[in-house]
Amino acid sequence: MREELIRSIRHSPLATIVTDAIAANAIIAVNDAFERLSGYEASEVIGRNCRMLSGAETCPASRAILRQAVDAGRPAFVTLVNYRKDGQPFQNAVMIAPVYDDNGILAFFLGTQLIVDGETRNLAKANARLADLPPQQLRVLEEMARGRRHAEIAKKLGLSIKTVKMHRGALVKRLGVQTSTEAIRIAIEAGL
Repeated sequence: MREELIRSIRHSPLATIVTDAIAANAIIAVNDAFERLSGYEASEVIGRNCRMLSGAETCPASRAILRQAVDAGRPAFVTLVNYRKDGQPFQNAVMIAPVYDDNGILAFFLGTQLIVDGETRNLAKANARLADLPPQQLRVLEEMARGRRHAEIAKKLGLSIKTVKMHRGALVKRLGVQTSTEAIRIAIEAGL
């Protein structure tokens, strides 16, 4: 599962990291987009915590929201100021989502960052996008945003794994995004 998760972030256009939920949320993988955004190479951040991106202008309340979500094993979305390796601040939207193993135990967190150029989260826009989803696709997306895997979603919703995958593909297309991670970000923005 770990290698599959790491492979899944490699080609994402969003700055993405994977952290180990067991080992104090230490970073275990980053993608090229993260390296470009942060200025850090993977070898400089593996084993460290994302707090290394914080600085003087990082909002303590936003950090607290992320910390509480990690402690509770739930997704979260915040906008905050982080810092590149060269010390330059940037405002970004940070989304974290838990990833559970096959036994339902919290194993990893998937985190994405997107520069927002001073904009704040637009709850109404996210909700409008989700309003176009049929109810079953919305339920599948909600479970994805909770970090559940296909088999867990299938069991919870009484569907086959194949049907869950079909709904995932359809909802990604309907939302006009390229990846499940982007769809999850919209769900979290909407407060699912």
